[in-house]
Amino acid sequence: MAVIERSLRLTYHGRIIDQLGIQMYQSPVAAIAELVANAWDADTENVRIYLPDNIEGEAQIVITDDGLGMEFHECQDKYLNVGWARRGGKAVEHSLGKERPVLGRKGIGKFAGFGIADIIRVVTVSKITGEKTTFEMDIRKLRTDSYVEAEGGEVDLLEYLDPSEARKQDHGTAVILKLLKLGRVIAPDQFAKSMARRYLLHQQVADFKVFVNDKPLPESVTLTGAQFIFPNEYRGDEKPDGMKVVNGWGEETLSNGRSIKWQVVFYEDTIDEEELRGIAVFSHGKLAQTPFFFLLSGGLGGQHGQAYISGQVQADYLDELDDDIMATERQRVSWDRDETSPLLKWGQERVKQLLKTWQKRRAEDKQRRLEERLADFAGRLDKLPTHERKTVRRAVSKVAGIPTLTNAQFEELGSAILTAWEQGRLHELISDISTASDMTAEQFLDLLVEADILAALNVAEAVRTKLDAIKGLRRRIESRELESAVRDYIAQKPWLLEPKWETFKVETSVKWILDEAAEKAGLLADEYKGRVDLALRSREDLLIVEFVRPGKKVDWDHLDRCTHYVRYIAPKVRTQTALGIRNIEGLIVADELDKAPDVQTQIVELEKTGIQALEWRTLLGRSESDWSEFLDILVDRAPEDDRFKSLRCAES
Repeated sequence: MAVIERSLRLTYHGRIIDQLGIQMYQSPVAAIAELVANAWDADTENVRIYLPDNIEGEAQIVITDDGLGMEFHECQDKYLNVGWARRGGKAVEHSLGKERPVLGRKGIGKFAGFGIADIIRVVTVSKITGEKTTFEMDIRKLRTDSYVEAEGGEVDLLEYLDPSEARKQDHGTAVILKLLKLGRVIAPDQFAKSMARRYLLHQQVADFKVFVNDKPLPESVTLTGAQFIFPNEYRGDEKPDGMKVVNGWGEETLSNGRSIKWQVVFYEDTIDEEELRGIAVFSHGKLAQTPFFFLLSGGLGGQHGQAYISGQVQADYLDELDDDIMATERQRVSWDRDETSPLLKWGQERVKQLLKTWQKRRAEDKQRRLEERLADFAGRLDKLPTHERKTVRRAVSKVAGIPTLTNAQFEELGSAILTAWEQGRLHELISDISTASDMTAEQFLDLLVEADILAALNVAEAVRTKLDAIKGLRRRIESRELESAVRDYIAQKPWLLEPKWETFKVETSVKWILDEAAEKAGLLADEYKGRVDLALRSREDLLIVEFVRPGKKVDWDHLDRCTHYVRYIAPKVRTQTALGIRNIEGLIVADELDKAPDVQTQIVELEKTGIQALEWRTLLGRSESDWSEFLDILVDRAPEDDRFKSLRCAES
């Protein structure tokens, strides 16, 4: 048998590769989405995308499918023929076996991989013949500054295997992207979400699934946190004329006779992800227009709702027109065309109507929540005189109508209004709000400013109380009060030691370790009986406090015993993993630490191991200074406010 010498060539001219819009595919999602579309056209049932955990050296992205694959001549005549139109001269074409509407149109999406990689390797096995062909394209070789004749550019044929019945069962195509041009590692979960938003196919067609690192794509739009879903949310008199609702989707006919389907979701909180905010347009299940607001400008009723809205329009007819009206990367539609302007006009009208309806629904929902919330406050409201009760209710109702407020913010402000009124504050502002026809942005800002001042005032009052408590502890120390009383006082108020310990509480689960440590360190001897131990905890942090009786001079031996005590505790606690304690610090508090040179040397060494030693006067002075500084910061929020002035006077 004569040996057939085979070769493959890419037919193109000049630097046409650079003119294919490759720069449009410089994001992994945009590039790989085109390869997924090719897999759909090849009657694939399962597409698997494998992302690397690094982007260095030999890292590669692999996209495999179980579609029809290609015979050798198809690799040359179709795949490597730049601009080969899968649909021929038809506006609509269907795949060979499954009769799917073909997505490919321009004949260049297969080169999208060059947007993120220098090398594209293709491994394909034909379902028809069992032929296996492996070839590789290198953009660095294909790109040229000179005019290339019709024979095209060289493509490396790495392997060809003759037709085989046995090999037919392995049909499908793998595209391997090598020498990646990425600035950072691709996060699989975020990539999967973004990919899902480019397709509806994986949700609508039972025999087409896409996986990322073996995990299926999520829903293109999550309903978690959704507040209103249209068209289901429409009431009888609000539903657009001629619209039908089928399986939660609105079905309408445009002015040009074309049919579309749509669904819009308003979330309870603002949408942080930009690519989800707005209305996306799909054609045959593939993204045609990234989310937008149909080119609407400002001045819309309920325009704040744009930060809460996400939706989808299915307009299959866009991909069935004789002219291709979609941009190369299929993220933008030409909206100035006669064929697309009816959809644009419909979208503008529908979005404006939905925003107004959302504003009304959101106010109603807040009012409902208000009534529920006020029911909880019924006892407090009933204590107010009748006219005051009405004023407060009206004011809170006005706040409910502010569209930019989340429900959580509204409930917090509603509660703050009631509390402020009860405390005799903000009466004038609240009364103004209750009588306003609409809640203005200025009034809302005033309320927030005053609420911020009020919050600072409440904290300042709490700090003032803490400073008074520190003075009380100082008096106990100076009067040589019993150690047990001092311990109990500090156990209830750990912040007396330092502001950062405000979240600490007494930890009793380690008492047996403390007792064992005391015995090992020799701290149960007669001369040390009555010593006070205190274990304070905040989450993973444990603070061991050792008190020495106020007025008692501590010597080197006592300090050393205390040091061994704290050091013994640390490994013991860490081995008790169920306790969840990770960080252990020590604090020794005594008097006259500066009297003996050997004690001073030991103190310096202690600090290197996370153990502090302080005198009572130093500890209390530092704590008082820290809290006073905090109070000054709060008072500076409104230095002319008499309420803050009174706190500053109390300090002096």
